[in-house]
Amino acid sequence: MMCLSSFSAFGQAIVNIEDLRREGEVGFFTSISANLNASRGNRDRDFYSAQLRFDNNSTNVESFLILQQSERKSNDKLMDESTFMHGRYIWVGEAEINWEIFGQYSENPFRNYKKRSVIGGGLRYELSKSARLGAGLLSEDETDLGGQSKTTERLGFYLHNSFEIAENIDFKPTIYFQPSIDDFENDYKASMILAIDFKVNQNFKITMQYSSFHDSDPPMLAEKTDESISTMFSYNLN
Repeated sequence: MMCLSSFSAFGQAIVNIEDLRREGEVGFFTSISANLNASRGNRDRDFYSAQLRFDNNSTNVESFLILQQSERKSNDKLMDESTFMHGRYIWVGEAEINWEIFGQYSENPFRNYKKRSVIGGGLRYELSKSARLGAGLLSEDETDLGGQSKTTERLGFYLHNSFEIAENIDFKPTIYFQPSIDDFENDYKASMILAIDFKVNQNFKITMQYSSFHDSDPPMLAEKTDESISTMFSYNLN
């Protein structure tokens, strides 16, 4: 698949794992996507992003690994930079419940943390043909720009659904909630992702997305709430 992004508000603060799944697709898949934008004039701007992905799915097990890197510069000054890696292994059950384990690592100093790693697992329940509910446990390790590290054990919940609002137009809301086990009320992370897919034809799709991320106990000098808006054009070359 080749992906071209027309607008992204300082990169994506939230990565929606539900949109990254190839649920029900059997086989081994490899994909590479890249985005490069540049402008010259009163202000020179450069932006690039690249993604490498591997999927290996059978009727009983689904797994994927995603590697992403992006960088944004203005007049040769670095404005935004991020690294993201995510791997997931899912046991597909005969009933509506699947079990999964995952690991994730990210770096983004412009989000006021140096690095963040997460490892965890849980279950994913099929509420309906389009709706999924997840629950599990995760261990989070964060390091801020000052070098201070914090490890937190969290509960993890998410709800995802897809609604057809018109022919070839789908609305896909996703909600994540991750409270600390030791301090449920005062230490939690919450995300809301609202996406609309416009399917132009079988291969070409336009996605508009609004994301909101709230951290009740963010790194030093960071805002508690982070929002972004993006539009992506994608074309399937398969």
